[in-house]
Amino acid sequence: MKNFIKIFPHIIIWAIVLIVPIYLISREGTFDYKPYYNYVIRMGIFAILFYANYSYLIRKYLFNRKFTLYIIINIMLIAVLVVFQALLSEYMKPAPEAMKIVQQGIQDRPRHYGKPPMVMRVIFDYVSIIFVIGLAVAIKTTIRWYRDSINLEKAKSVQLEADLRNLRSQLNPHFLFNTLNNIYSLIAIDQSRAQDAVHRLSKLLRYVMYDNDVLFVPLDKELEFTRNYIDLMKLRLSPEVKLNVLIENKGSHDMIASLMFITLIENAFKHGINNGSESFIDISILVDPGIGVLCTVENSLVEKEQNMEEKNSGIGLANLSKRLALLYPHKHEFIAEKRTDSFFTLLRIDFRKEITES
Repeated sequence: MKNFIKIFPHIIIWAIVLIVPIYLISREGTFDYKPYYNYVIRMGIFAILFYANYSYLIRKYLFNRKFTLYIIINIMLIAVLVVFQALLSEYMKPAPEAMKIVQQGIQDRPRHYGKPPMVMRVIFDYVSIIFVIGLAVAIKTTIRWYRDSINLEKAKSVQLEADLRNLRSQLNPHFLFNTLNNIYSLIAIDQSRAQDAVHRLSKLLRYVMYDNDVLFVPLDKELEFTRNYIDLMKLRLSPEVKLNVLIENKGSHDMIASLMFITLIENAFKHGINNGSESFIDISILVDPGIGVLCTVENSLVEKEQNMEEKNSGIGLANLSKRLALLYPHKHEFIAEKRTDSFFTLLRIDFRKEITES
């Protein structure tokens, strides 16, 4: 039913385009088939150009900023269709007998005008072609803008709830108490490290409470917050836990939705370590202006946590997946999978072009 509602306006418009000329020509008592055949062929060419752009070319090339390739493909398509139109017009001429009858009727009818010059007809045809392609671009862009604005409004409506969930799950009293206890223990051992931990904790709280009240934040701030979070979580790790962290920004100044990586990292620290035995956490966040953001997190599966992994982390990962669908439609890739002896997550966001599913 939904597909029919989308298609129905197109059916009505093309029915009007094809039927109205028949009515106008028939009112004069005779019907000249040849101009109408040429008209139908021309409208078919316009329809092919419109729907090729509307259904595929605009989304595949124009929205992905491949402007030169988009123009070249349209020029080639127009050239092929013009040749096809010429051949089809030649083969779809009415039968000679019908042409004689039509010509007799036309000769009896007074003419008040002549055919426009060939140059004017060619100019008119190409202006019409540009208009059709421009119309497809305008409609597709408007639909995309409207859809994105709706998704953005939905994202704004759930942002406060997402922030509250993040505050409860990542900065709950249990986390704060453990962090403060670790800092308290450090005071007697290494005062400089304790001071640094307090400083990082204050910056983390300031970011969440005050700097994180907008939908999108600079990537540098989000990466700094992520580093501080990881450094605080390291305080409670034993030497048996191997933690590998690589966070690098290669000059990108893009904005990103806030608290986008914390769910993945928090799950790794919650379910992937055992201070009494060997375990590991590998965290990698790479930012490049050309490819966007690539975040991978992999952690060992502690035996007692293996059955709890999906139960405890599933809600957080599901919420993250919903946020990605709203904020970055067709511009993200998200993978979360349980492997033989580890749990692996991958998050990739491309701010400039669509990510095609493989």
